[in-house]
Amino acid sequence: MKGPVEVTFLDGDDSDDDDRWYYSPRREAVLCIGDDLALVDVTFPVDDMDTNPWFRGIARLCRGHRLRAPLVVGLVALRGRAPPYNWCPWDASGVRGHPRDPRNPIRCVAIWVGGSHALVYQPCCDRGSSKYTGGVLPFSEGGCKMARLRAFLRDRRVTVACVGAREAAEKLAEEWEVDVARPVELTDLFARAFGKVTGVDAVKPPKEPEPDRRWMTTSALLRAEAKAEAAAAKEDYYSYSKRGKRPVAEVVKGLSMERMAHVALGPEMRLAPWPEKAADADWGSCYLEKSDWKYAARDAYLCFEIAAVCLQKLGAPVGN
Repeated sequence: MKGPVEVTFLDGDDSDDDDRWYYSPRREAVLCIGDDLALVDVTFPVDDMDTNPWFRGIARLCRGHRLRAPLVVGLVALRGRAPPYNWCPWDASGVRGHPRDPRNPIRCVAIWVGGSHALVYQPCCDRGSSKYTGGVLPFSEGGCKMARLRAFLRDRRVTVACVGAREAAEKLAEEWEVDVARPVELTDLFARAFGKVTGVDAVKPPKEPEPDRRWMTTSALLRAEAKAEAAAAKEDYYSYSKRGKRPVAEVVKGLSMERMAHVALGPEMRLAPWPEKAADADWGSCYLEKSDWKYAARDAYLCFEIAAVCLQKLGAPVGN
């Protein structure tokens, strides 16, 4: 049996002492998955202004999309320590445990929109900020307005596929003031599309209480039954977050990104889990290494590709 495919930057340089790459005005790289499985152009903006060329580049994808054929986006939300502790990795006083601790905020997002467009963005926070106790992060006033990111994710034509979509959307709204209009739980999509193959069941949402039929007239009862049948017929994955009428589905336990990719994208997409060093990375730190960033871009790519395959298998339209 073949081993997992490699995930590297196309230049083959994953060295972590590449200061020229880290301190360049606008970091870019080409991510290679396997020999020829995927090539991903990745932008790592240093500040908010550096995101403008990326959003201009995908603008044509957003034009003309109708709600019945939304633009699907893969998103990965990465936690890290809040300032001021992220500036002093050698000083652990007051730090909220592990970087992935649920109490820690989201400090970085990776977004993939298909084609070859990926963005991995870690907005800067003020160094002199006081101890973070929750709420909106103290982003730098000069360069972190995130206007384009906010406009993109709050567009109802954009469906955002993510593992842990409900929590990610809530935390981005609370900590980044970014509204994700249509989040979709990736593990739920996978379970509904490939559940019979993998033996995984989606988490069913709680049923609404049935009306008291004892006091209903025959005509009222028939109307209620017709309404319920019509709602069941129209149910799809986009309706879970449409205008907030339905909650985002819950995470299906036991599904890793690697397992979903292997089933949905084919047996050749055999990927290894994140190495321990990258999995334990603090995404609020200024000392992230080049070898860490590629896994964020990889998972954003996988979120989109898996979601697109699942939606098409379920008969739902995909605009990109």
